Amino acid sequence: MTNWKALVGSLYAQQYGAAERFGEPGLSLPPNPPAAEAAVAAAEQRLGVCFDAAFREFLRVCDGWPRFGRIQLFGCGDLAAGEKWRRDSTFANEYFATQASAASEVPDGYRRVLVGKAGLSQRFIVMMFPTDPVGGVSACWDCMGGLDLRYPDFGSWAEHEAASISYALDEEIADRRCLR
Repeated sequence: MTNWKALVGSLYAQQYGAAERFGEPGLSLPPNPPAAEAAVAAAEQRLGVCFDAAFREFLRVCDGWPRFGRIQLFGCGDLAAGEKWRRDSTFANEYFATQASAASEVPDGYRRVLVGKAGLSQRFIVMMFPTDPVGGVSACWDCMGGLDLRYPDFGSWAEHEAASISYALDEEIADRRCLR
């Protein structure tokens, strides 16, 4: 199981450090404060799904994050409620109708939910959540240009993405040092 406090704290510290070093504060926006259990339950009810333990725990540590690398992770107040989420969901549904691979297939008893979106690209982070409390396991998909990657849960995706972000920031720091 993902240690969300450690992952969120470490990634934010690294993004903040890079933003300070580069003089680009937009590289680092802090994660949102934790969601109350009532907000998590309300989001589940609006969506008609049951969040898995990993996504629920993420929301209880940080209720979304405007800048998880280049991805905006939606919080409880956004999911099935916010205007940006609705607009991005429309674009995601067009993607699933025309470009997506296996991520476009929604098994019976599940609903696909947009949980994150890259700002300027057609990259979507979606979860397949069960619609019944005794439903099966969830899955996370990182979708872009028909190259849709499946992860067993949101925590697995976040750990992989955080490692990629960390690597990219280290490379950027090294490249900028070489240019001096």
